[in-house]
Amino acid sequence: MKQQLSQLLFLSLLAAQALSEHYELDIVTGSNKWDDTDGTFEATLICSKGNVEFGVLDNPGVDDFQVGKSDNFQADTDKNMGKVQCVKIEAKSDDAWMVESIAVKAGDDVTFVYNTEGSYLSSDTSEGKDVMQFCKQGDSTYVFEITTANEKWADTDKINARIMISSTRKRNGDTTTGVLDNVGINDFVLGATDTFTLPNLKNIGVSGCLFITAQQDDAWLFEEIKVTRDGNQKQARVFKNVDKVWLSSDDSEGESELTICY
Repeated sequence: MKQQLSQLLFLSLLAAQALSEHYELDIVTGSNKWDDTDGTFEATLICSKGNVEFGVLDNPGVDDFQVGKSDNFQADTDKNMGKVQCVKIEAKSDDAWMVESIAVKAGDDVTFVYNTEGSYLSSDTSEGKDVMQFCKQGDSTYVFEITTANEKWADTDKINARIMISSTRKRNGDTTTGVLDNVGINDFVLGATDTFTLPNLKNIGVSGCLFITAQQDDAWLFEEIKVTRDGNQKQARVFKNVDKVWLSSDDSEGESELTICY
């Protein structure tokens, strides 16, 4: 009898494991001063078949949300919640936090979402937004090869550049990157070419225009940006900064926004 009960318990555990699903959030904090936080934030993963509640994001004994660092949070559900759509984060305190990007692991699948608008999270709405949703844009991978000019002061340590790409066909719309930042690497060095690979952007077909924004005042001058989607070199395009426009959030040093069309 005991053996039968043990077997039934074992089978029940196996069944529970078979029905459960494991989810993880790897959240990267921005790399600029003041991007970190000691505040309290709650996260919800929004999927096609329901939500996964992560609750308060807090790893006991760990100082989470440090500048330029990634933090991992985990949750389990009793069933598969379908395709990943968005991560919603709600601020429960006024100590502002800059989320740079989030990798969502659902079983063996990984989905990337980005802070495309560059807003801070804070319950104090004079400092940021109290709720933000970071959503999957599509299934395409874009590669940006960006060459910094080989001129004095053209390099930068802090520029917080983002790029929105519009299609040559209006109906295809656009897609937007998060901050162009290879964590742990010194990007945008004089005369160097940096490569940024961003999965889960929208397939907009052939790139028509780039809308580049800078949110920091350390001025930057780039020569060109090559955009390749899904490894399709035939549709890759090189956008050249012909007028040598400097980028900076300080209007005495450059433009905070720049549009370049092919």
